[in-house]
Amino acid sequence: MEELIRQIKEQQEINFKNVEAQILCADLETVFDGENNSRYIFHYLHSMDRFFMNPADYVYEGDSLFRINEDLSIIDSNRVGYIEDKSIVISRQQLLDYFNFVKAKIQNYFETLTVEQLMEKPADCEYTRLEFILAQFRHLMWHVGVSSAITFNSKGQWNEFTGLSGLRAMFPLKN
Repeated sequence: MEELIRQIKEQQEINFKNVEAQILCADLETVFDGENNSRYIFHYLHSMDRFFMNPADYVYEGDSLFRINEDLSIIDSNRVGYIEDKSIVISRQQLLDYFNFVKAKIQNYFETLTVEQLMEKPADCEYTRLEFILAQFRHLMWHVGVSSAITFNSKGQWNEFTGLSGLRAMFPLKN
């Protein structure tokens, strides 16, 4: 695997570790700004699923695989498809199952991705693969922070956070 791809992959693995910790700790039922926390979590998982690789080729599989209506990812009442129902709480197990599904897709993507492809725009897309990856890093961690703050506010508990220092624990240096 090319060095740049390896570094991006390792950073995404840290993101995955933080997402999993956040889902395991999250207060899913608490409503913030009109939505319960499970919807915020589903929103960022769905975004990774849809936008990390090629949104033009995206097909949502979560309805059939995890019984999660795709429109629950829409958290803005002004967007088409928005479902206003605070009583719909996506279960922790459904979120974890969907997370693991998305994680496996992204890990497989890194196995074939090349440095040259990073600078290419996928068919019917206006952004490069690198721009999609960086945008998802930003979007993901913003929403993980919001969801973590919701949980802290309701439970007084922060989820575990892994930063760059956790990299070598996950990926020991090879001699």
